[in-house]
Amino acid sequence: MALGAWFLANNIGYRLPGWGTIWPIFPTIGGLAFIASFARGRERDAGVLIPGVAGFLSGLFFFFFTAGPLRWSDMSAWWPIFPIIGGLAFLATWAGTRPWDHSLLVPAVLGMMAGLGGMLVTVAGLRLHLLWKVWPVGLILLGLWMLVMGFGSGERPSGRGSDGA
Repeated sequence: MALGAWFLANNIGYRLPGWGTIWPIFPTIGGLAFIASFARGRERDAGVLIPGVAGFLSGLFFFFFTAGPLRWSDMSAWWPIFPIIGGLAFLATWAGTRPWDHSLLVPAVLGMMAGLGGMLVTVAGLRLHLLWKVWPVGLILLGLWMLVMGFGSGERPSGRGSDGA
């Protein structure tokens, strides 16, 4: 229906954006279709959330290039968005289906950290020699996250018996 309305508006003289501007609608709508199939499904297949979130967010990101404010030549600075999108897709899959299974958090956190690190270098202009000096902050944050996840799991520390002695 939308495609027909677009062609009709073009045929009767309305000036609409061309295909070069609106093509990101396809991955955006495709991603939404995957997300909707997850939301409507009885069995909640987690496998559809990864292409759903990735397609939706990638389509939105591409609109920044086709409709503005970014130009395609800016992609050399903004490419780290893609690992962030991948990390968010894994995070959505984890949150939507298996919050007890922390294995999906590994690619989620790694993707987002890689993307954010890339953004610090490409967009913020952080020099690699400075990044090399502060990389242990990532280990500290990972350790804090592991501590929080361990305390929230309700597991008893090892070395204690069932009688608490």
